[in-house]
Amino acid sequence: MIPVIIHDKCQCDPKKCTAKRMLRFGLGKEAKTLSSIPFGSVVLSPFSDTALSPADIVHARKGLVVMDLTWTNIDDFPRVKGCCERALPYMLASNPVNWGRPMELNSAEAVLASLIILGEKEQAEQFMGRFNWAPEFIRLNGAMLEDYSKAEDSAGVVRIQNEYLESIRGKD
Repeated sequence: MIPVIIHDKCQCDPKKCTAKRMLRFGLGKEAKTLSSIPFGSVVLSPFSDTALSPADIVHARKGLVVMDLTWTNIDDFPRVKGCCERALPYMLASNPVNWGRPMELNSAEAVLASLIILGEKEQAEQFMGRFNWAPEFIRLNGAMLEDYSKAEDSAGVVRIQNEYLESIRGKD
C-alpha cells in the first residue's frame, strides 16, 4: 500500500475538491505543512523533467504526494526539498470541470493514475466507487495507463507517451 499524502492549498470549491474527498474517504492523509512530507517521497509535479514510472515504487512507498491547487495558480506550485519530483505522462481528464483536456487532471485523477502506473491496482480500485468520473477516466486512459505500468523507467514512459501522441497526430 502506497501512503497517499495530500497538501491542500485550499484554493478550490470545497464541495468539488477531490483532495478533501480523498481525505474524507480515507484515501489519503493530509500534510498540513511542507516539512511534514516524508523525506524521499514522490511529489507529483507538472514541472518535473522526469516522468513517473514503475521504477519509482521504492520512493513512492515512503509517500506519494499530491499538491492540491488550482491550475490557474500552478505557478505557485510548492517545492519540497529531499523529495523526488515526477510528472505524469499524457492523459485526458475525465472530471466534469476539465473533461477531455489533456494533462489537466484533478488531484484524485492524478493519484489514481499514479497508483496504476506504480502497479498498485488494488489500491487504485478504491477510487472507482468514490468518484463517479473514475470509470470514464479508465475508459479514456486505461490502455495508456496499462502501457505506462509496463515501462521499465521514466525513459520508457516517455517513449510510450511519444508513440501514443504520434499515433494521434497521424490520424489528423
